[in-house]
Amino acid sequence: MVDKYIKSNVCPLPWTHLEVDVNGGASPCCLYKGSVPGVKVYQQSLKSIQDTEYMDNLREQFRNGERPNGCQSCWQEEDAGKTSKRQNSIYKMKQSLTDWTPNSEPTLKFIDFKLGNVCNLKCRICGSWSSSKWAQEEMDYGENPVALKNLREGGWPKRNPQFFDDLKEDLKFVEYFEFTGGEPFMIKDHFKILMHCVEKGYAKNIDIHYNTNGTQLPPQEIFDLWSYFKHVEVAFSIDDVGEPFEYQRHPAKWREVNQNLVKFKQRKTPNMDFQICSTVSIFNVFNWAKMALWVAQFQPKFFYVNTCFDPDVFNIQTLPQQVKDIVVDRYHMLTDYQPSIRFMNAADRDSQEIRERRKARILQTDKYRKENFGDMFPLLNNILKIYE
Repeated sequence: MVDKYIKSNVCPLPWTHLEVDVNGGASPCCLYKGSVPGVKVYQQSLKSIQDTEYMDNLREQFRNGERPNGCQSCWQEEDAGKTSKRQNSIYKMKQSLTDWTPNSEPTLKFIDFKLGNVCNLKCRICGSWSSSKWAQEEMDYGENPVALKNLREGGWPKRNPQFFDDLKEDLKFVEYFEFTGGEPFMIKDHFKILMHCVEKGYAKNIDIHYNTNGTQLPPQEIFDLWSYFKHVEVAFSIDDVGEPFEYQRHPAKWREVNQNLVKFKQRKTPNMDFQICSTVSIFNVFNWAKMALWVAQFQPKFFYVNTCFDPDVFNIQTLPQQVKDIVVDRYHMLTDYQPSIRFMNAADRDSQEIRERRKARILQTDKYRKENFGDMFPLLNNILKIYE
C-alpha cells in the first residue's frame, strides 16, 4: 500500500517519527535542515512536539505534493538517482505503515535519539554539532561561540536526568528506536530507556538501530538486555581502511576497531544483525576498492554507502572534474558505489571559493593534529593542491 509513496514526494516521517537532536531540540528527521522552533525535549513531551503548528505545516506541505526546503538532502539524492533516506524509511517501515495515508493522525512510532554529543572521536566529516571532542578542538583554534554553545548544550542529558522518566509516557506505541550520537555506547543513560521497555513488556515489539564508531564494546549484560527486543541492528561507521581510516576518524585505531567488530560478532544474539555504514567524502574516493574488499571479508548483513553533506566542502559533488573522471574509470564496476557515482556527477559544484575553504579547513586540522593530507592521499593531493 505504501509503495506508491516511494515514487512520490510524500514522506511519512513527520507523522510517525521525531529526531531528538544532540542539543535537546527536535526535528522531523536527522537529515532535515532546521528544527522545530522553540522546543526542548527535556521541557515538553515528544507527543506535544509532534503536534506543534510547525509539524502540522510540514505535513500539509507533503499532503499538497510539495518538496519542503528542509528536505533538500533527500531531493538531491533522488534527483541524482540515489535512494534517499525518505525512500529507505518507507522500505524499512513498510509493515508499520500498512494503513497509513497522508490524512492519518500523527502517531509516534519511531524515535531517533541523539542523546547529546559525547564522543571520543573527531572525524573529518563531523564537527562540534555531533562531537564533544570536536567542540574542544574548535575552541582551541580560537574564540568560537558556536563550538562553545554546542559543547554546553550537548551535555543536556546529564543536566536533565528527569528526561528519562518523563519520556516513559511517549514510549507506549513506539516500534523503532535509533541511537546515534555522539557515540551512543558512551551515553549510558540510554540503557534506562531500554530497561523500561523490557519491564513494561514493550521490548518484544521494538526494533533498535545503532550507529557506532566501533571503538566501544558494551559489556555482556547489554547484549543480554538486547536479547529481549524484537530485532537489534548495529551499524558500524567505517569510511576507509588502515591509516586513511585513522586520519579520517581521529584518534581511532584501525586495529582496535577491527578487534571490537570481531568481539561484537562473537557476542551476537539471534535477534542481532550487523551492517557497515560508509560515508563517501572527498577523502576516500580513491579507496573504494579497498573498502569493498574489506566489507566482503567482514560479511555484514547490509552495506550502506552514505553521502557526506556537511561539511559541504567535503561533498563529492564539489570535486574537480579530473578527480571525478578517475573515480568513474576506476570504480564503474563496483555495484555498491554506482549510486554515489551518479550523485557525484549529477552536479558540478567545483569552484575557487570551495577549493579555498576546503584547503583552509584541512590545513587547519592537519596543523593542530600534526597530520598531513598530502602524505596520506598523495594522488588526491596532486589534484586538489592542499599541499603544493
